[in-house]
Parts: sequence; C-alpha cells; structure tokens
Amino acid sequence: LGALLSKKDTAVSAHAPAPEWRRYLCGAAQLMCLPFIILLDLLLWLAPFFTYHSLTGTKADSIPFAMGVAIAVFLITAIVSFPVTIVLKKLLAGDLKPGNYPLWGLTYFRWWLGTHLSKACAVHLISGTPWKAFHLQLLGAKIGRRTMLNSLTVAVPELLEIGDDTCVGTFVNIENARVEAGRLILGRVKIGANTTIDSYAVLENDTALGDGAHLCGQSTLSEGRSIPAGETWSGAPAFKIHAAPEPLPEAPRANLLSQLGHILYYSLGGGLVSLLFFVPTFPSFVLMDWIDAQTVDLFESSLAWWQAFPFFLCMALPAAMVFVTLTALLAGSLRLMFPKTQPGTFPLHGAVYRQKWLLSTILDTSLQVLHGLYASIFAASWMRLLGAHVGKEAEISTAEGVIPSLLHLGDGSFIADGALLGDEEQREGWMRLRGTRIGNRSFVGNGAYVPDGAIFPDDMLLGVQSSAPANSEMKPGQTWMGSPPMLLPARETIETPDEALTFRPAMWRRIVRGSIEAIRIVLPLAFMIAAGYVIVYKVMDFADEGDWGGSLVAALFSGFIYSLGSFGIVWALKWLCIGRYKPRKAPMWTAFVWLSEAITVAHESLAVPALLDHLRGTPFLPWALRLMGAKIGRGVWLNTTDFTEFDCVSIGAHAELNAHCGPQTHLFEDRVMRVGEVKIGEGATLGARAIVLYDATVGDYCRLGPLTLVAKGEQLPARSRWEGSPASST
Repeated sequence: LGALLSKKDTAVSAHAPAPEWRRYLCGAAQLMCLPFIILLDLLLWLAPFFTYHSLTGTKADSIPFAMGVAIAVFLITAIVSFPVTIVLKKLLAGDLKPGNYPLWGLTYFRWWLGTHLSKACAVHLISGTPWKAFHLQLLGAKIGRRTMLNSLTVAVPELLEIGDDTCVGTFVNIENARVEAGRLILGRVKIGANTTIDSYAVLENDTALGDGAHLCGQSTLSEGRSIPAGETWSGAPAFKIHAAPEPLPEAPRANLLSQLGHILYYSLGGGLVSLLFFVPTFPSFVLMDWIDAQTVDLFESSLAWWQAFPFFLCMALPAAMVFVTLTALLAGSLRLMFPKTQPGTFPLHGAVYRQKWLLSTILDTSLQVLHGLYASIFAASWMRLLGAHVGKEAEISTAEGVIPSLLHLGDGSFIADGALLGDEEQREGWMRLRGTRIGNRSFVGNGAYVPDGAIFPDDMLLGVQSSAPANSEMKPGQTWMGSPPMLLPARETIETPDEALTFRPAMWRRIVRGSIEAIRIVLPLAFMIAAGYVIVYKVMDFADEGDWGGSLVAALFSGFIYSLGSFGIVWALKWLCIGRYKPRKAPMWTAFVWLSEAITVAHESLAVPALLDHLRGTPFLPWALRLMGAKIGRGVWLNTTDFTEFDCVSIGAHAELNAHCGPQTHLFEDRVMRVGEVKIGEGATLGARAIVLYDATVGDYCRLGPLTLVAKGEQLPARSRWEGSPASST
C-alpha cells in the first residue's frame, strides 16, 4: 500500500480531483489502522474498568482495594498515554517536510496517522502548563523558554517554531497543514520571542510573527503572510492597527525551585481533575453490580454479548444518574476550597494563575464528560455551582474560556455554541483579570469572541464568529458582527411568538423540557458504561484462560463495535425522533427544539468522540453523514464533524472542508430556532473555521479562507475567492 500510495500522479491542475484508486488504497490503509486507534483512545477508561472487575465478583473480594488499584491503573494509563502516543507517532508516521503533496498519497496518509495518534491522550489536562510546551517539543516543535501555551491545536508540530516568553491563547489553530484543490499543503509557522497570540486566532502555513508582535483574538494570518516585529494586527484577515497594548513591567522570573514546584502542582492538579471525573464511576459500578447480583447475574450467565447489552444498558441508566449527581457535587465542593478569584494583574507563574488554571481545567473537562448539561435547562445551575452569577431565564450553551467567578450573565441572556466568553488576557508574563458582564436579554452568537473585561449593555446582539467591540462603543439595542466588529444600522426584524414560548414558559413546558434534557444527559453516559461492561464481559472470557492474544483481538473487535454502536444509536434516535430535517421556524420552548437539541447532544457526545472524529480525513466520514441524511457528492474530503441538521446540507463532489469549518444550518434568533439549507458546490474549499450560515450557497470551485463567515442568504459565484468575517472577495 505504501508503495502504491507514494506513486506519482498527474493530478496537479487547479481543480483536478485525486484519482479514485488512490482514495480507495488510502482508505484501505486507514481502515486497517482504525481499530488500533480507537482502542488506544479507549484505553484510558477500559484499563481501570477491566482492573476493577477482575478484582471483584466474589464475596471475598475487597471493593476498596479494587477501587484503589483501578485508580492507580487509571493514573498510570493517563501518564503513559503521552509517551506511548509520541513514540507511535514518531515510529509509524515520522516527521514531515514542507511541500505540496497529492491528497490520499503516502505523505497524506502519514500526516493523517500521526495526527490521530497524537490525539489519543488527555492533552486538555496539560494546556496552560509547562507540560504543554514539553509535549509539543517531543512531537518535534521548537519551543522557547517560559512560553505559555493554552489549548492550541497544531496540525504539524515538527514545522512549528516558537521563541522565548511567548503567550498563545485559548483555542488557537496552527493550521500548517490543509487541503486545497486536491493537494495537501504543509508549511512552517515561525513565532518570534515575546510575541502574543490571543484566543481564537488562526494561522495557516508559511506564516510568521516577528519578535514582540501581537495577533489579536478572532484574527487570521493566512498563507504566506507575516507580522513585522513589534506590530499589532487584528481582524479576519488581519491588518495592522495603531492601538498598541498597554505596556507592562517586566514579569518576575521563577527560580529553579519554584519552577519545579509549578511542574509538581500542574502534575498533581491534572491528576486531581481527571480523578474528579473518574472516581464517581465507582458508586455507579457498585450500584450496577448490586442490581446485577439481584437480577440476572450476567457475568455468570451464558448470554452472548449482544444479548447481555440490553440488560447492562437498563442497569446503567440509574448508575449514570448517580455519576452525574456525584460529579456535579464534587466539582462544586472543590470550587469552595479556593478563594474567589478577584480582578487584577498577576504573574503567569503565580498562585492566582494556578488556581484559575485548575478551575478552568475542571470546566473544560466537564465540556467533554458532561456535555449534555450545556444548552440545557440545568446549565445555569451548573454554572452557578462553579461560581458564576447567572440571571433568570438565561440560556448557556458550550461557552469556552469562562472564568466562572468573574462572569455575570443578565436575565434572559443567551450564550450560543462555542462562544469564547471572558477569556483572560495573557502577555509578557502577566495575566490580567477584569470580569465580564453580559446585559439582560443580550445575545452572544456561535463562535463569537468576548474578551475578559467586556461589558455588554442590555438587549445587545453580537453575531456569529464576531469580535466584541470596545465597551465605549456598545449601546443598548445594537447589533454588531464581524472581525473587526462593525455596527449594523438595524437589526433584522422577525416575527416573534408569544413570550410564553420564548422567555416565560408555562410550568408544564419546563417539566417536559427538563425531562427530555435529563434523558439526553444520562443516556450517552449510560451507553458508555454499558458498553464498558460488555467489553469487560467479552474480554474476561479470554483473560481468565490466560489467552492474552485472544484478549487483544477481543478488545480490538469490541472497541470497533462500540464505535459503530455509538453512531448507530444516534442514527436511530435521529430518524425516530426527528425524521428528515426541513427548513422551519420553532420557538425555543417547543418540542421540536428540545428533541433536535437532544439529537445534537447525542451526536456530539457519543457519535463524534466514539467514531466520527476518528473518521475525519478518511473516505468513510461522508458515508456516515449520508446515513444521517446529508447530501454529499463523490470524493468529498472532510476534516470536520460540525454538522447538526444533516438533511439541510448539500456538498458537491470533490469539495474539501478543512478543520473545524462547516455548514451552520440553524440559528437562534430572538429565541426562535430558524433552520435553513446550506449548499456547498462541487470542488469548493472551505478553510479552517470557515462557517456558512443557513440559506447561503457557495458556488462550484469557490475558495473560502480561514475564519471566513458566509452570511445567511448569500450566494457566492463559482470560481471566486473569499476571506474575512463577513466574507469579502479577494
């Protein structure tokens, strides 16, 4: 396969698709790797699962001893996963060189494999710590001293260079590998010393920042562009601005003993957070074992795994409820152990930063483990438990970068998916905390960037993928959109239903919505717990006989079946509860919205992490999305799973969607869910984090740059290039 994939082809013209045989061969090689990648990803949970159940089952067994050993195995697995994934990436994928390579070729396969191997460890636990820089160095990046790297993603670490004393913010995308016109493009990114890159920025291949340069949040530096030393750039695409940041004094330097103390703190803190979301599984195990012993006693039965699974799932439902309740209580208790974070300017290597990092890591981990809590009726209570002030009737989706104790959400405010809300300023060795306030009935759109210190007046709207303007520019009732933000002369007028369906629902609607959302929180967790039991049930047959080869094969098979089953249950729920999505309007407090959001949560918390994320960059992801109802042409390349109303998406043959981009087929406008169609033409290319809103069309062979926003209703002509938020022709 390697010899065939490395064979040269002639598909180098601007729009020539890769030959079919190359895609089939690359897909076959990827398919052979997938069971191992999936199992590697599942080991963090399967290893302690297996340990606990191998040490329990008889009256003579000690449950506390089994718990202790399982916790030790969990921590050891989490630690060992880092060097294991690094070594596997180096051995199997190797280092890549800058260049322009055929899609589905050998270099492409190596990049895909290395990317997926690198992700099979808990990277989120080391973001914002010295371990993050060390991890990237082991992957091949050149990282200077005293760098502060938060949750950035790097497509090709070995082509990244960062100088001393540099700060990189939250969810920065270093996209130095991307696909365009049937080619994989790899290039270097060089970031100088003492530079600052704020959160939600995107850098493509062959870009550079000089010493002391500053790239502001929600800004892009597209292919071939560079920022000269000492300059500040902002916007999508970025341009030079004259507003220099306020000068800061020289930050204190930590001595060697302090540095070792910091490393120890972050190591223990990461372990503590991981245990916070793992230890509550033990009461769930005990409850399931007790129910099993009182009923069918599955481990002593002769049932096949597929026969045992329904029984395990029924037992896992109350166990999942126990897990969610205990996790929430533990998180709230841990928050009470620390003093309330106060506004001010603090060293990045000081106690206040460490405290803030620990609480932020808890919140970020909850987005993964308790994903269903967000955008639910329970989200406001969860944020209050973590220390935020949340007003009545506020709606909170998957907000990022939150510092709970410094966040104030007004009555009736609405925070949409992926909004970065109150992320602190980090530069020149300092962290500045000021607090963020969102006014009553104000709206923050999907993927919007709201820096720490923003104060929104009442009834203000910040659009999708937009940056907040300066506080002095915002007035009640205004609408802002874009990066840099621009004031719209008037807000779109839409027909608004009675407030009983938007802001002041009847009690029966609250009860029904709460019931549906409680099920959507518990069901994915119950499915994962039941699947873990079934895998242990299957593998222990071989382990008890000392057949470790058979155990490995059974684990590979079971993990792959679990991934397919996770997708299968979401597929079934979508077609049973929704059927086919069509353009429509629905107020927030109606059944369609609750069910649709439940399907989205199941998709994002079950199907995506278990299967679809592993299928990114393979020929199989379009197949899966077609089963969900999306209309996707032949040869489409997808490096994103950002789909919701699947039936409203149409993608033409040989289109290319890069990382974290996608069609956004719904928006909440004045608490009314509006669903519409998105059409992406044949051979079109969407850059990293490009978004196409509903009722918009991207023409054949269009090129959208990174962080480009195609507004709703826009029609982009064929063979044109667009970049910016909002999109403008280039």
